[in-house]
Amino acid sequence: MVEATRPSVVVLIPAWHPDERLLQLVTELQAHLRLRIVIVLDGDQEQYPQIVESLSNLESVTLLKHVVNLGKGRALKTGFNWILAELPTAIGVVTADADGQHTPEDIVRVAEALIVEPKRFILGARSFHGDVPFRSRMGNSITRNLFWMLAGRRIQDTQTGLRGIPLHRLAGLMTLNGERYEYEMNMLAYLCRSGAPPVEVPIRTIYIENNRSSHFDPIRDSMRIYFVLLRFYFSSLIAAGIDFIFFTVTFSLTHDVLYSMVVGRLSSIANFLLNRRFVFHSSTSVRGALWRYYALVVVFGAIGYGVITGLSRWLHVPVLLAKIVTETVLSLASFALQRLFVFPASSVPE
Repeated sequence: MVEATRPSVVVLIPAWHPDERLLQLVTELQAHLRLRIVIVLDGDQEQYPQIVESLSNLESVTLLKHVVNLGKGRALKTGFNWILAELPTAIGVVTADADGQHTPEDIVRVAEALIVEPKRFILGARSFHGDVPFRSRMGNSITRNLFWMLAGRRIQDTQTGLRGIPLHRLAGLMTLNGERYEYEMNMLAYLCRSGAPPVEVPIRTIYIENNRSSHFDPIRDSMRIYFVLLRFYFSSLIAAGIDFIFFTVTFSLTHDVLYSMVVGRLSSIANFLLNRRFVFHSSTSVRGALWRYYALVVVFGAIGYGVITGLSRWLHVPVLLAKIVTETVLSLASFALQRLFVFPASSVPE
């Protein structure tokens, strides 16, 4: 159990429509250990005056207030900013949800893991076994696999709100885009790319009344999250568009697949620069990454030329259609190899 004499961990809870479950959670947390608890009331607190008053009377609890609802991402940033300014000696922050999905025991377990690994990112990972709503089980499965493919980390629970974050990482997190639920995915991608793999701590999988009280919109907020993941692949789509335009124009003039592919590959420099700066945030030398990148360009160019030529000559597939199909498949493989070989995560300092 975490003791008061050990390094301090701050529990940060963003809350919209705070109710008795939040009050019970905070009260039980205080019974477990002496933790500093920061609650960001994200609008609508005037509708719950008794809850707000009860929370404000609890020892070691700080209430920060948004007059209107600004979203979970903004509430987390507000909390991070206050903690950095007012509690600079804390070793880190544990973020938790206000709706009863995180037990005091699990919050303490994540806090203890952060104390043991004060420079590592901690994730409270649910197993999704048992009575789990279908939308939650399916949503986590989709995002888990997309995250692995595009961000390069296998994470058990990509949508957990129970996270332990070292204090020195908060300033970087505050600069990330996102004001609502998509911000948590931005956080996860940033932390997984810019440091050691997260420590995953098993926690209980709890859904109250089939998760009916959740403020997560399964369509709108899911799309925001998936757009965050697709941002990783967006630079490849830009380069593919440039490549296709150059290829199409050149092929219409020359009817030469090889020459058209060489001209199309002029787009690769844009892909390299975008991936290095905005996607993988790589700190490797340009020279070192460049030769590895163009080694892949040559290899995949040769494969693409062989496949496109084969499809057009032997199966009589139109060249432009063969180009689209071939490059779509190869771009996914190229992206994965860039992530592992050209811009490895270990090249990014903590």
